[in-house]
Amino acid sequence: MKRKHVYIIGGVVLLSLLGVGIASAFTVSSVDGVWGYIDGVTNTSNYFPVDGLGYAREGVRAPLRADQGYRLQDTVCTPMQNITPPWPNTDRWTSIGVTWGGFGSHTSTCINAPDLMFSEYVYNQVGWEGDDQLAIEIVNRTGSSVNLANYDLLLFTGDRAYDTISLSGTLNNNAVYVIVNNAAAGSVTGENLTISNNDDYRPIVLVYNNGGENTEGARNDRWATGPGNLPTVYSDWDPNVQNLSTTDENQVRYGRDAYNPSNWQSYSSEITDFAQQSGFGFDGRDGAITPTALTPFFLGEFIHYNNQVFSTNDNYQNANPFNYVDLTVTVPVLCNDGSTPTPPSFQIVPRINLEETSNSAGECEYGSVGDVPCPDRVTIEFPPTNPTFVCPDGTYTVNILGFTETGLGTDDCWESYNEDAVSAAYITQEDQNNYACLWARIEEPLADLSVAKTCWDFDTQNAYYRITTSNFGPGSARSVTLTDTLPNDVTYDKYTSQLITTSGTINQGTCSVSGQTVNCSLNTPLQDYSTDPLAKWVVTIYVNYASGDEIVNTVTVSSITADPVLSNNTDTAECDITFASLISFDAVNEDEGVMLRWETATELDNLGFNLFRAEELDGPKTSVNPVLIPSASPGSMAGSVYEYLDTEIEAGLTYYYWLEDVDFALTKTLFGPISVK
Repeated sequence: MKRKHVYIIGGVVLLSLLGVGIASAFTVSSVDGVWGYIDGVTNTSNYFPVDGLGYAREGVRAPLRADQGYRLQDTVCTPMQNITPPWPNTDRWTSIGVTWGGFGSHTSTCINAPDLMFSEYVYNQVGWEGDDQLAIEIVNRTGSSVNLANYDLLLFTGDRAYDTISLSGTLNNNAVYVIVNNAAAGSVTGENLTISNNDDYRPIVLVYNNGGENTEGARNDRWATGPGNLPTVYSDWDPNVQNLSTTDENQVRYGRDAYNPSNWQSYSSEITDFAQQSGFGFDGRDGAITPTALTPFFLGEFIHYNNQVFSTNDNYQNANPFNYVDLTVTVPVLCNDGSTPTPPSFQIVPRINLEETSNSAGECEYGSVGDVPCPDRVTIEFPPTNPTFVCPDGTYTVNILGFTETGLGTDDCWESYNEDAVSAAYITQEDQNNYACLWARIEEPLADLSVAKTCWDFDTQNAYYRITTSNFGPGSARSVTLTDTLPNDVTYDKYTSQLITTSGTINQGTCSVSGQTVNCSLNTPLQDYSTDPLAKWVVTIYVNYASGDEIVNTVTVSSITADPVLSNNTDTAECDITFASLISFDAVNEDEGVMLRWETATELDNLGFNLFRAEELDGPKTSVNPVLIPSASPGSMAGSVYEYLDTEIEAGLTYYYWLEDVDFALTKTLFGPISVK
């Protein structure tokens, strides 16, 4: 067999168990989760309401007309009191009828109000004889001057439709700003702005527009939480929202009802019922459990409230989609001896991403052919650093394993851990609530990744590279990625990405290509060798081969988990157009000794193999096999699988192995080393 032109291992592959975990159990108490700001924007709304007269929501509105007039009482110092029924609130407003003399000034004992407030309102219904008269007064009691260009006035003509009036100028402290329509012009003192007549105006809302800057996390984002954990979020101005959560579930929602026909620039969170928005929910598991290290446990229920909302449609100006939101999960842990770890409070902060697709018909990126509307995809992104806690016997972390939608057999997802179903992503259907479970486990914060790259069928028209990534622990590797730079003689065609475990093989992971560089992400943690000895991430990159005698290609893998051995994170394949590469060379502990396994792609010109063992990486090599292990199919285009049991070893020691290939010309090529304890 000629030189194989492949270096299977770029360094030392540690198959030894760097840590075996602790058998005694930890204690995990009730888990809780709190949502951060959507897209990381701390000012949670670009267009949020400041104060309101009347209300407008889902078919019900206050009829602010029929000769009504109200003046704000002198002691009132807080806006946003009359957005929802009842209106008007007699503790806040004094009825004045159709009286114009009070406009232009406002007496008040209020100082340092949180924002502008409506201070007077009169609507005179003229009827068929002419246009109705309208006058509105806004007062500034904040303690400093305010730039009115940061505010708009929304005059509702119906449940969902309104006219937008842009304000301008500077409103000094203790001063008022008066708006009248043409029909009321000249009736009041101190008119600042005259607007067109419209006899249909009902509720009136003053909104903050932040000077036109798009600073909200997503269109109409709002929070809701369970009892005992109510947030103070300025944009969450609907007190009824809190009543939607009767458990300790935390919710974050966004978007305007897709059936709302009003202008896209709408603030419209109030006229879209909270339950009709899209959003995420998290309800942490209750009660105490006692998981052992490396044993998955149920972290909590995750919900995607997937309603059809306007948030990403490019046909609307300034569409502001939901991209991501961080979830702070508190996991109360006691050490396996019952002591309190350091630090005593453990928190994980994964990022939840949303890929929201079109609500219209057409080919869907996710789901099944013909789905209308198209399903969306939710993915969990693991944080770049994960905190640790210290117990008397060592340092640990809590790693989120991913989502499951089903348990084992007929179990619900929270009843049992289904390793065949766990994923960093799940597809969610429109117009329904989509439920999944988040699972986690306690482990040591180390993961030794190893990569092997081989060439296939470069003597045919179906050339491809196979990249196999393994994790030798002691913990799972989070956010595993690989980078493969293709040589100039090949061009990228397509890829497959699969996760192999003892339970089978599933499609898992994504790849993207830019020029000659292929970047792939597993999108779920890769379990360690001690947890699952068959766990591997296998990426196959199909290429179009042009020319050249040898094609050199290097791949590198990494993860955000600390890696104690970096020398095995890179591998290089030199692919020959005549002779395919060696596929694998592995070592596995068995009761009788160490089982050495290797596989070839072809046996052209191959005579046989020798195995060598050493107790140190640079130590003397001892022959394992007394005679040459003959080729199973010499001269064949087909490959073979080989096994050899090495029984001349001692328990507890680490051994290094090499595989030597011998061709018909007695040319020898050495592969390895690999190691096993």
